[in-house]
Amino acid sequence: MDHETQFEAGRQGRLVAIRLKPNQDLVEGIERAAGESGLRYATLRSGIGSLVDAALGYGSGEHAGVTTVEGPDIEILTLAGELRTDDNGRPHAYLQGTIADAEARIYGGRFVRGANPIGITLELVLQEWLPEEDEDPVEEGEELP
Repeated sequence: MDHETQFEAGRQGRLVAIRLKPNQDLVEGIERAAGESGLRYATLRSGIGSLVDAALGYGSGEHAGVTTVEGPDIEILTLAGELRTDDNGRPHAYLQGTIADAEARIYGGRFVRGANPIGITLELVLQEWLPEEDEDPVEEGEELP
């Protein structure tokens, strides 16, 4: 198998609606807003908005790359992902999606930190994830407790 899959026991918590303003970075803005809302883990449920410019990563290792899209007028078509705390307890966002430029060309990939400034606005909903405290993630193929 080419990938690692983990399962985690827990439950869903609060829904938090967030609005990011112009020129904030998409990834960093979501992380900051999640931290200010007290979210340690969350799933992105919906998002709508625009970007000034965009940078989307793809691939991994020696096959990794970045597609840059110059704006303005970049629409976010889809936005998905999750937030998990890093070793320092700060939220770290893993976001991917699709965008369209002013010519209606479509691009997709992982949003690169620091390279996706919000256009007019971005509105999104995060749903808190509350993992069971004493549970380690279960590797693929193992039985859930």
